[in-house]
Amino acid sequence: MKKSIYIFLILVLLAITFFTFKIVSDDYDKQNKFILKIKEIVPIELKNKLKGTVYNLRANINKNKDEKILQAKKNQGLNGNLIQSKMIKSEIDSKKFFVREFFLPFERLDLSYGWRAIENSKRAHYLDIIDDKTIVVSGDGQFIFFETQNFNKKKLNQKKIDTNLDEILEKENFKLIGLRDLLIDQDKLYISTILQDKNENYTISIISAKFNINKLEFEFFFNTKMKLKKYSIGTGGRIVKFKDNKLLLTIGHFSVSDKVQDPNHLAGKIISIDKFDKKYELISLGHRNQQGLFYYQDENGNQFILNSEHGPKGGDEINVNYLENEKSYNFGWPIASYGINYDGTNPFKSSHKEYGFDEPLKYFTPSIGISEISILDNNEYFNTIYTSSLRAHSIYLIQTNKKFTKVLNTDRLRFDYRIRDLKYVDSLGGHILIFENIPSIGFIKNKN
Repeated sequence: MKKSIYIFLILVLLAITFFTFKIVSDDYDKQNKFILKIKEIVPIELKNKLKGTVYNLRANINKNKDEKILQAKKNQGLNGNLIQSKMIKSEIDSKKFFVREFFLPFERLDLSYGWRAIENSKRAHYLDIIDDKTIVVSGDGQFIFFETQNFNKKKLNQKKIDTNLDEILEKENFKLIGLRDLLIDQDKLYISTILQDKNENYTISIISAKFNINKLEFEFFFNTKMKLKKYSIGTGGRIVKFKDNKLLLTIGHFSVSDKVQDPNHLAGKIISIDKFDKKYELISLGHRNQQGLFYYQDENGNQFILNSEHGPKGGDEINVNYLENEKSYNFGWPIASYGINYDGTNPFKSSHKEYGFDEPLKYFTPSIGISEISILDNNEYFNTIYTSSLRAHSIYLIQTNKKFTKVLNTDRLRFDYRIRDLKYVDSLGGHILIFENIPSIGFIKNKN
């Protein structure tokens, strides 16, 4: 009897040691239900005290591996060398995807600062496509380009693009805190920026330039005129092309949640902006932190705006504006949410509909750290929303009916890194995506 108890205790100790090492080294599935349950048991006060220790231990455990990959990145310069090429399978349906990953010459995300840290605001990078070229911008405003077809080669051959971004910001008395998106529409390039003025107020603005491969001459395109004393990671900032010569812009809660339900304040909104007179209209409100945005028109002329947004702890959402309804949508924040606060309190209404708000198409609890979305409609029976994620290191393949009113199936592609951005490229028949941890840029293609 005693022998059995000893064996059981040893097995428990080994299991605890194994999972502790996995967590500390960051080598585990962030959506693993068992590990999530264990983490829930640990008191919040103890978690907060242990965070610094865990980050230091993680840095030491991964030091050699990190130094090796960062040295390789430094040595290759602007080559954009191939890091790996492999085949992976989705978790549920075992769909095969071909993956290629290449170096980017930008600063890596550093979570030792903490995921809310202002230092990481310049370490989120974005991409877009124009003609046969891929354009990538770093969070601190450095631009590179390369031939999109180079994803089929062993290096991308990246080249820098000069800009006047620093000069225009200095002239207007702004300090760049970080970029939040990149859009190229016809011959115009747009970036959304988080800025700080000379009085240390924070705001979000769109800056634009005529696309020129030699130099981008920026000027201010749209200023929200928001002036906020406190830095917030809840900025939104996605830009996409819209109908009638307009753009769409997402604006996050900016830590002024009491303004999100106020139609006269831009926090927590999606707006459309006329490209010519710069006037804006409210599209929807009640948003928290919209990290993904997609405007879609089907073959019958039906129009949809889909956005993905972070919940608090849990409750990441995919929301749909059905434009045929000609109504202003309200998605409920900060009143309705399927998440809870990080301190464990839950002041939110779970049901959105019962309290007069619009329900999400899909929500994720626990959170996946939802980021950019992309829609493929190459099937006559369903659409697929490619949904990238930061926390879950994954792309979720969400099949819906053609009207985006029902989720039919959810599959998952798991990677090694946080995914910030993704775009579908017709010429390659697959998606380009940005991994944050090195950082690197990848290409994935469904092989089924």
